[in-house]
Amino acid sequence: MQLLRDLLSSIGEFREPDHVEPLRGLSNRNFLVTMGQDEYVVRLASPNAECLGISREAEAAALRLAEGAGLGPDVVRYVFPEGHLIAKPIAAQPFSETPNRYRELDTLRSVVRIVRRVHALPALDHTFNPFARIRASFERAAEARVALPAGSARILRRLDEIEATRGPLVPPYLALCHNDLFAGNLLDADPIRLIDWEFAGMGDVFFDLATLLVSCDETAPLPDAHRHAILDEYFGEERPEHRRRLDDMVLVVQLHVVAWALTHHTLGTPEHGWEGFTFLGFATDLLTGLITEL
Repeated sequence: MQLLRDLLSSIGEFREPDHVEPLRGLSNRNFLVTMGQDEYVVRLASPNAECLGISREAEAAALRLAEGAGLGPDVVRYVFPEGHLIAKPIAAQPFSETPNRYRELDTLRSVVRIVRRVHALPALDHTFNPFARIRASFERAAEARVALPAGSARILRRLDEIEATRGPLVPPYLALCHNDLFAGNLLDADPIRLIDWEFAGMGDVFFDLATLLVSCDETAPLPDAHRHAILDEYFGEERPEHRRRLDDMVLVVQLHVVAWALTHHTLGTPEHGWEGFTFLGFATDLLTGLITEL
């Protein structure tokens, strides 16, 4: 709380909040701050942005683009270099609270239309490379002597195969991507709004599309009907090449989630999100399941 007090006291109009309420968050700490009749969401950014592959400059630029397009939050203040963020709350539930609604094909198609608008935003000078992020995380875990499930090397070889098969990333598959389209970051507003742009950067559109398949459950990707709906809505049709790239990228997204959790474990990020949650336990369980399915 001291960091929050220091941040608010450094900004004149936020010096004396009427009420502060902690909100859920795993890698960052979030608060709802009340000032008179106005409410604000304050995010205290993780200090380990560089190790997580996050560019605070790119995030701030993406937030400006998203706000201008009506796709993201209304930003009140972005604090450099730390990346602390003050934004107005959005009066809408995240789809993590209504997973059955998210899984409706019409709803999913609506989400895909929003994702296409994100991908049409101007380019940023920052690249999101999930393959490199995954490898770096596993290397960091090995250096820290983190015990990983048997078969981890085999699944990393599969990662290499997917990257080699994909080849160089060029338009139209290269675009500005959100890169964290999990249900908690998708708000059921009109239009749908996206929060948590930390991973925003130039990347593979199939990474965003594949994330939609595991948005509500990293362990259980959505079935064929949903895959068809995503590709049909995004491209106007489902081609075999699109389907192969989407299916391959689902594993990459899942491994990136593993890598995210492993990185937080090795960095010693406090586990103040959900009761009973640990970064290592989450990473190990997900990785074990992926190895079993390989």
